[in-house]
Amino acid sequence: MKANRKFIEDEEAVSAVIGVILMVAITVAISATVYVFVSGMLGGGPTSTPTVSVVAEPSGAGNTITIGTPTASDIEWRYVWYSCSNITGQSEPTLTITWPSRATGQYVKGGQSIFVTAGLNGNPSLTCEYRFTLVYNTTGGSMGTVTWTQ
Repeated sequence: MKANRKFIEDEEAVSAVIGVILMVAITVAISATVYVFVSGMLGGGPTSTPTVSVVAEPSGAGNTITIGTPTASDIEWRYVWYSCSNITGQSEPTLTITWPSRATGQYVKGGQSIFVTAGLNGNPSLTCEYRFTLVYNTTGGSMGTVTWTQ
């Protein structure tokens, strides 16, 4: 017993309770810092859908859909898709879509074109009305819609 007292007598230290409280406080501070850092990196996605004007013009066997200037300059084509439907309710067309490059780093810009050919299943005299909508995959919202008759 005397050997233990001799060792402890001249030493001052933080009590065990205060030591545990300090370790918990440091752990909470580090966890909060990591959370703020990670949530800032992961939560920075777009919260609204950008819009563009779209115009359809007859062009040969199909229609050229011309894109207007988008409301955001950083929209990549790889995040944009389309919905095209026959809104007259007649036979469904076979669609052929020619897009701008959808590679990484290719952005939606005003003046770009999408070419749509709607094959009417062997009935060239059939007239149908079509609705073409650009969809922004990140938010699921509609960027722009155009209708035409062919």
